[in-house]
Amino acid sequence: MDIMEIMKFSSEAKITRMTWWLSGLAFGVINTILGMIVPDAIPAMIVNLLIAVPAIAFWVARLRDRGHSEPLAFALRIILVPWGFIECGFLAGTE
Repeated sequence: MDIMEIMKFSSEAKITRMTWWLSGLAFGVINTILGMIVPDAIPAMIVNLLIAVPAIAFWVARLRDRGHSEPLAFALRIILVPWGFIECGFLAGTE
């Protein structure tokens, strides 16, 4: 599968479990390394957002491979990502 097809959220983009796991591992390693290099809060948040976009694209491609419909992929992109931002950025943690 062409990575650019996945990054464009192409309706034909589908990936296997192995590709999904390897991409998740790669995104985790990249995020960890960049987290050590960029210690400040705002630049680190920008780096995390830049990593999140391709990670979501791989999730959507995997969901398509599992036979899920476009509404589920739409919900993943539009509802869950902003909720994660709200959860992490605006809601208080345990005291």
